[in-house]
Formats: sequence, C-alpha cells, structure tokens
Amino acid sequence: MTTDSYELYTISGAPRPWRALLALAVKGVPFTPRVLEGQRKEHKDPPFLAINPRGRTPVLVRGDLVIAESLAILAYLDRAHPTPPLFGTTPLETARIWEEVSIAEHDLRAAANEVLGPVFKGDDGTTKSVRDGAAKLLLELQRLDAKLARAPYLCGEWISAADCMVFPEVRLTLRAGERTPEPMRRLGLAPLAELVPRLRSWVDRIEALPGYAQTYPPHWR
Repeated sequence: MTTDSYELYTISGAPRPWRALLALAVKGVPFTPRVLEGQRKEHKDPPFLAINPRGRTPVLVRGDLVIAESLAILAYLDRAHPTPPLFGTTPLETARIWEEVSIAEHDLRAAANEVLGPVFKGDDGTTKSVRDGAAKLLLELQRLDAKLARAPYLCGEWISAADCMVFPEVRLTLRAGERTPEPMRRLGLAPLAELVPRLRSWVDRIEALPGYAQTYPPHWR
C-alpha cells in the first residue's frame, strides 16, 4: 500500500460499505479493503472500536484521516477527488442525484431489508411480511428500470452517487435469485433479467468498470 492509499473497512457483501467501495473504484484512487468477519462480530471487537466506537462499517482511513458512514465517505471522496463527479456539476444535477440517494437510503433499503435478510436465512417466500416487502421492492426496481430508459445510468450519462447507493441493493437481490431461485420466483423477484431488463443490463455495465473486481464480496468468490 502506498502512502497515498486509503484503507476501507468493510464487511463482505454489506450494502453500506459496498457503496463506498464503488465510489473508490469509480474515482480510480488506490485503496485497500480491510474485510471484517461479520459473523464473528469483528466490527464489535476492541481493535475496530478504537477506529469507530459505534462499531459500524464502512470506515475510510488514510493516515490520521478517519471517516465513518457511507454518505460521508462519498461526500469526502467527491471533494478530495473531484473527477469524475459523484454529485453532479449543476444545481439541478446535484438535486436529482440527492433525490435518488435519499430514496435509496429510505425506500429501497427498507424494502430490500424486509425481503433479503429473511430469504438468505431460509424463508421460503410465503411469510406475509416478506411478501409485502417483495411487492414494495419490485415497485422500486421497476421505477429504477424506467429511469434507465432515458440514460445509461440513474441520473444521466455517467455514474453518480445514486448508482453507488442503489447498486448494492440490486446486486444483492440478483444474488438472492441466484442462490435461492424458488423463493425469489415465488415472491415475483426473479429472474431480474425478465422483470427489469434495463436494470439488469445496468448491473452488467457497472460490473464491467475498471476496479469493480476489488469491490466484489470475497465470500462470493
């Protein structure tokens, strides 16, 4: 690791750290992922609590610089490394990107939480709360799919903070369909390529980015 490199503390596959990993990859700055074992609660152990007493990832570190929380990290990276911009170049672009960021943080994240956690833990897709969450998640995915009819990325011709926020939730939904296809079909959330084809192609575009491989969850390999 060079003296100019960042360290990014993460948990493999966790959505919020993945946002920051993607932002680092998009910016093209050198970084080293520091992967904590979520099942072993390494993010609650004293060595990590000395870095972030709240015991949450992500945390960005470089020398004496320590920044926690995914949105704060995205904001910092955008000022520290202005090109390419994550939050737009005009007032309207910035507002539109923040709209999508806010929707992702509240509505998309909440709907995904209601579905993906239970499914990954073995829910067969018949529990009422999971079915209700699936209906909300599908609406969010369909809305995103419609936006992609106008541009290759969620807020225009280039990747923005909105894409960094949304991608982990969509990719985890795709992963659930790959790992547990029957429950996800039962919930009306698989296969994504048929349900939201533009969104599925958008996933492929992001996964083709230089540096994406460094963001990929190690336990998926």
